[in-house]
Amino acid sequence: MDEYLSSIPGYQDDDPLLSTAIYWDTYFGMDKERHLTDKNLREAMLRLAAHEFARHAMSGALLQFAKQGLSIRYGKSLSACPKGRLIGSQSITDVIWQGRNQAIHWEEGQFHSATEAALKQLAKDFRSPYDQYASRSLAYEIISILGWQSFADFSKDLLALDS
Repeated sequence: MDEYLSSIPGYQDDDPLLSTAIYWDTYFGMDKERHLTDKNLREAMLRLAAHEFARHAMSGALLQFAKQGLSIRYGKSLSACPKGRLIGSQSITDVIWQGRNQAIHWEEGQFHSATEAALKQLAKDFRSPYDQYASRSLAYEIISILGWQSFADFSKDLLALDS
């Protein structure tokens, strides 16, 4: 303790009360600061995780709306849907349909062969993170490659299928 105290500028050996106060203030001050930093970091990480969860949930819902729209308009078979524009090397209807299936069923860890094939093709066309289709929802990333930044983008793509 004496070595530490003597390293503090202005330390006087003849004032033990001041020396003790400086020592404990430094000890608790640094510890308290570290504690508050850790607490702030934990809170920020929780906010980030909540934001990521909400982003994927809303993106999954958007894929569900699009897939339901396709089903209502063209029937329950993907083969009855028009192909629409290409997303990489696949039709937009394939990406919507299989992307929705991935977003809803990724936690089960097993997919229909068509869903798995579509996601593997997205991984070839766009690389990471599409190769992670079995371990997490890719709904947000799929919405991103579809280019759906607004309702106008969403509706334009779906209405273009009737052209």
